[in-house]
Amino acid sequence: MLRKSLIPLLLFLPLVQVLGQLSGNNLAEYQLGNLPYTEPAALSSLYDQLNLAYRYKGLRASLRYEQFLSQNEGSSYYQLSQFQIQYRKDKLELKVGNFNETLGNGLLVRGYEVAGSVFEEEAYRTRYGFYRDMLGFSAKYTGDIWYMNALRGKSLVNSLPPTLDPEERRVDLVEAVETGISLYSQTLGIIVMRDSNPFAEEVFYSLLFSGSLFNLLSYNLEYAHDIADDLPLFGMDDKSRYGLYGSLGVALGSFGMSLEIKNYHKMFIGSGISDPPTAVREQKYKVLNRSIHVPQLDDESGIQLEAYYSFPNGERLVFNYTRALNQLYLDYLFNELFMEFSFYPGSKNSFTVFADYASDPFKFEDTRLAGGMIWDYSLGGQWSTQLHLEYQYIEREIVEVDKINNGVLILGLSRSPDLGLSFIWELSNDPYLTDLSGNSGSDKQYRYWPGLEASYKINNTNTLSLFAGKRRGGPACSSGICYEVLDFEGVELRLKTKF
Repeated sequence: MLRKSLIPLLLFLPLVQVLGQLSGNNLAEYQLGNLPYTEPAALSSLYDQLNLAYRYKGLRASLRYEQFLSQNEGSSYYQLSQFQIQYRKDKLELKVGNFNETLGNGLLVRGYEVAGSVFEEEAYRTRYGFYRDMLGFSAKYTGDIWYMNALRGKSLVNSLPPTLDPEERRVDLVEAVETGISLYSQTLGIIVMRDSNPFAEEVFYSLLFSGSLFNLLSYNLEYAHDIADDLPLFGMDDKSRYGLYGSLGVALGSFGMSLEIKNYHKMFIGSGISDPPTAVREQKYKVLNRSIHVPQLDDESGIQLEAYYSFPNGERLVFNYTRALNQLYLDYLFNELFMEFSFYPGSKNSFTVFADYASDPFKFEDTRLAGGMIWDYSLGGQWSTQLHLEYQYIEREIVEVDKINNGVLILGLSRSPDLGLSFIWELSNDPYLTDLSGNSGSDKQYRYWPGLEASYKINNTNTLSLFAGKRRGGPACSSGICYEVLDFEGVELRLKTKF
């Protein structure tokens, strides 16, 4: 029925285009394949996401339509998943419908979307866009000195699929106000937020301080705490629920440095509407991104220090140190040291090398070493090649010591800006992975993930992407959001269209 209701809308689009500005995009993803060791091996499925936006003067309207068709019974759906009406005039902005909203640094409320991602939970085997929005309304006023943001809405539990009842996916009613003043590049603000769900009603406040000094130093500090009758407003004892996040940045010509601190205690609010900064470096390297430390909001404190220096000839050196302490039933201390150096020998070569050391007792990994390189070579004109090598060694001790090797090889050929071709080959002897195939878990047993990726920009509005082979899953992090990517074996075809 909903599919039929879209037909009159599509016929009406040419008239809408005349009266205002219409834009949109579509993502279609077809898969023929499945999880490893899962039947049927050639599972056929199609996911499609259509986004439309209309603008006329200060008025903006948008909608999102998602559908998923699969051979798996019960995992298919089609629905209008988002809609929004937004009005702006001068310093006022009003929104009704679905919207992403983050208050402060996200210690209390954070909405987000990982653009272009398609999420799938192994328990449900259905795919959908990965975002956490609210359904309700918000009002924002930004003046010369004073600002205010008020919202009321039901937050999405994005780990639950669209096949479930909408009420099951939106259990938290969030009501919040953020207000503050800005003077001489300094901002002082306060947030009051109430979360109501079937299990509890909780009230929190947050204090915000941010700004810059002398165009050299920037700072950001937020302190959040629950409001309870029997607890002090500023307590940081074991009974209290609180969060502290701070950042400091310094830029002096070719040198820059940033420092982040965090202290989170019982800050998992409701179904997960809070998402404080991780204070952990996000990595473009596969072995490091897959091993990234995910903060435990029940109790975690730590720091992240990063510094860089740019040399006169364009070389760049980056150093990062991350430390996180989890005080749960036992103390778990995570440490990581990372270095990266980029240099350009000759006019056609570009090299980046990295090295990393980490100790992560929360995963029983007392020693974790990694290193690798990326070499780009220009063939002349628009053509170039890429060689990408990564290696990781882990000692994991639970009952006995497992010595784990992970490797990544990527060979690429590209023609800027429209063509890319890559061969990807990964290997691992991690018993968590090799035992799935019936192997003994011995360090002589390996699993391999060979794959081919290709992308072609057909024109300015259409891009086609292809993956064929085996793709290794695991944790992935983007823009401070971490989620699980499932293993896949088969063929995946994507078409991105914008108009």
